[in-house]
Formats: sequence, structure tokens, C-alpha cells
Amino acid sequence: MIELPLALLFEAIKSEPPEKVHPSVAFGKLMGFFYSIFPKTKLFGFASLMIVVAFAFFLSTLPNHLPSPAREILAAYLLYSSISIRSMVEHARNCLRNGRIVREEVAKIVSRDVSSLNDSKLSSAVIESVAENFVDGVLAPLLYYALFGIGGALIYRAVNICDAMVGYKDEKFKDFGYFSAKLDDLLNFVPSRISPLLYSPKVVNCAFKKNPKLNGHSIAAMACYLKLKLTKVGSYVIDAGREPEIGDVNRSLRVFIRLSAEAVLLSAVLRLASTYTF
Repeated sequence: MIELPLALLFEAIKSEPPEKVHPSVAFGKLMGFFYSIFPKTKLFGFASLMIVVAFAFFLSTLPNHLPSPAREILAAYLLYSSISIRSMVEHARNCLRNGRIVREEVAKIVSRDVSSLNDSKLSSAVIESVAENFVDGVLAPLLYYALFGIGGALIYRAVNICDAMVGYKDEKFKDFGYFSAKLDDLLNFVPSRISPLLYSPKVVNCAFKKNPKLNGHSIAAMACYLKLKLTKVGSYVIDAGREPEIGDVNRSLRVFIRLSAEAVLLSAVLRLASTYTF
């Protein structure tokens, strides 16, 4: 259990590991390399994904070959590289400057075209990103860590990174990224549906009714919890209240920090339970 508090300590010191020794960066570079050299087919996309997953599993076994305390420190470092709490807060806060929302910073954390969005839609984009990252960057990796150890967290992160790299439905990626997208959907299925409970039991029904996509429950829960209308132009509208304002970005971050603390506690409890059960 020492790796979880150590990982949080590393997060408190620095939001992300250095790029040169960041496993997530390595996963992305590896998938990008395979995309550049392989035919853009489902078969080669699947093979590429499996190689990246195997690499993640290999990394997770390295602490086992070290003596204590190096074993615990490396395990904590790998877990730290799999979660994104402080970095999400920093990215979202960078979108706010002198009481205004900065379009160029918003573009760095969302995949949509932000060039024609007004302040309300830009605020919505940031809030949606915060809510979605709670599942992708906090709850899911911590749940898989609790159930399967460091390997669970790292393999989840590897699949999530591969999906972010190639898991799109456009002509360029639809075949090569098919299995990355499907496996990411599968791994997020349970964490996404658990997430509204952590917001508040009162929003669960609203979140499930207004869920905009397969694993969008956290986004819907954030809309319901803050009583906002979150909109991704051309994709969905979650109408749970008024149009968001710039100040609502900070409100969503306060919720995110509280949710992250709950996810850490849940992970610790499940990890202890699984350790003593098995």
C-alpha cells in the first residue's frame, strides 16, 4: 500500500514526470511509431495495441526485481505516472487569465475546433474536459490499481493513450484505431458508471438520463451537479440548467479535487480489501 501515498507525494511535488522518463509519453511515441510504419488496417492496429500493452505490463514487473525500498519507490513512480490530478487542475487553470477564458489554452485540452466558440461554449469545453478526465485520469487508473496492482493502472493508461492517439472514427484512423477505441470503451465502462455516485447519489438518475455518449456519465453528472447546460457543438447538449460562465470552470475544479480525494480513498479501501482477500 505504500506506493499509493508515495505516488500522491510525487504528484504534490510535480504534476507530471519528466517527458524523457514518462511511461505515458513512451506509450504515445510507440503507438505513433507503429502508425507511421504499418499498414492502416485493423489487424496491424490490434498488433500495435498489444505491443504497447505488453510494454506497459513489462514496465509494471520491473519493481519486482528490485530490493526494498527501491521496489516501492519505482512502483509508486509508475502509479504516479498513471494518474492525472494536479496536471488536470493546472491545465484547466491555464485556460483562465485575468478573469477571461483563453481560447488558445482551451484548444490544448480538447479535440474540438474552438475557433468560433463564445465564452460560454469555451467554458463548457473546459468543464467537460475536467469531468471526463476524472474518469480517464483518476478514477479508472486508481480502480484498476486497486484490483490488479501497478500492472492494472499502467495497462489502463497505455490503452487510454493509444485511444487518444488513434482511436478516432475518421477516415485516417477508423481501421487502425478500431481496437484501441473499443478496448478503451470497455475499460471505462464500469468506472464511467460508478462516477456519478461519487458526485452525489442525488445526481445519479439525472446523469444516466442525460448521458451524452457511451461512457459520458461523468460529464452528465458534472452538468447535473452544477446545474449547467454543457454543449459540444455538433455532438451533444446536456441540458441540466443554465449556460456556463467563466466562473463555473473554478467550480468544476473544486468538484474535481473533491472527487479525486474520494477516488483515492475508494482505491485504498479496495486495495486493502483485495490484498487481504487474495
